[in-house]
Amino acid sequence: MAIVGGIHGDEPSGVRAVREVLDSSTNLQRPIQLVVANPPAIASHRRYIDADMNRVFPGDPASEDRERRLAAALLKSISDCGVVLSLHSTHSYDDPIALVSRSHPEVQALAARLPVSHVVDQTPCFEGAFATSAPVLTIEAGRTRTEEATENARQIVEAFLQLVDALPGEPVETDSTYYTMTEAVSTQPDANYDLLVDNFEVVEPGTTVARSDRGEYVADTSFVPILMSETGYDDILGYKGAVAGETLSSARNAWGVSPTPRN
Repeated sequence: MAIVGGIHGDEPSGVRAVREVLDSSTNLQRPIQLVVANPPAIASHRRYIDADMNRVFPGDPASEDRERRLAAALLKSISDCGVVLSLHSTHSYDDPIALVSRSHPEVQALAARLPVSHVVDQTPCFEGAFATSAPVLTIEAGRTRTEEATENARQIVEAFLQLVDALPGEPVETDSTYYTMTEAVSTQPDANYDLLVDNFEVVEPGTTVARSDRGEYVADTSFVPILMSETGYDDILGYKGAVAGETLSSARNAWGVSPTPRN
């Protein structure tokens, strides 16, 4: 098993959670690899140095871009692991969100048992993400640079370790809703936006989603906002999504995947 923090250097909560595990006196009952993925970006307090690491997997060990080399090295380091927990934080939401791939039912099964209210299939929208190249369970632990995000990440790490039999006990499960990301919402260059809707609250057609100094973005169809924020991304507001189900079984039917892990 492996736990990864710091793919994005401006999201310190995952790194802090990894270090808390390293510094704790917990008697782990099986080997766990703990990885800080992008030390140069963390030291610089920047999302990345040369390229967004979570958009360039599987990477390239011969690339001139630092993050492409690090992506390749990360995949090599976790090649013998089972499900990998990857910790992030966000500008859009206070509570933990699980991001999964429809290609990895074993990841979905773990996400369904974690204390998170929202489980999102990111497959249609995240090309080049860590989860597209390995069985990775991604957690957005909360708002970046807050103590709450660090505490959320710590709780998720503990629950994950319990689920993989590295710590005794069982996590407290939460009733989750399952979603599918459907498309990114682009922004206009150099525009300043005010977001007028809440993440995971259904937006009806005709609703003003955001307002900028260049006009309004009005919904033409119903959707669920996912990871939408005014400052989280350079060129998008966030993502549109749809409810896939209230249970993992119904969500898998909507995603069109088998619950049996693929070889």
